[in-house]
Amino acid sequence: MAVSIMSLLFVILMEFSCLVHALKFYVGGDDGWTLKPSENYIQWAERYRFRVNDEIVFKYKRGHDSVLVVSENDYSKCNKENPIKILKNGDSKFKFEKSGPFFFI
Repeated sequence: MAVSIMSLLFVILMEFSCLVHALKFYVGGDDGWTLKPSENYIQWAERYRFRVNDEIVFKYKRGHDSVLVVSENDYSKCNKENPIKILKNGDSKFKFEKSGPFFFI
C-alpha cells in the first residue's frame, strides 16, 4: 500500500513538473530596449513576476547598443565600469538562474 501511494505521488509530481515551465519576457514590449521607452522600465518590470529559469529578452540594434548586468551599487551610481555581464548581440537573452534582484543598464 505504501509503495502504491508513493508511486502515485511520484506520478502526480512528474505530471505537475511538466506543467511548470519557464517564461520569456520582452523588455519594453514592442518598443524593445531603447533610450526613450514609452514606458519606464521599472514600471514595466513591476507588472511581472519573474521566477528562476524565466528569461528576459532585450531587443535592440546590434552594434549600436548593449545591456550591462551590474550590481545594485553600480546601478544606483550609473557606473558601467565593472559589469557582471555584458550582453551585446542585438537580441540578448538573460536567464534568471537564481532568485533575487537584478540590475541592468
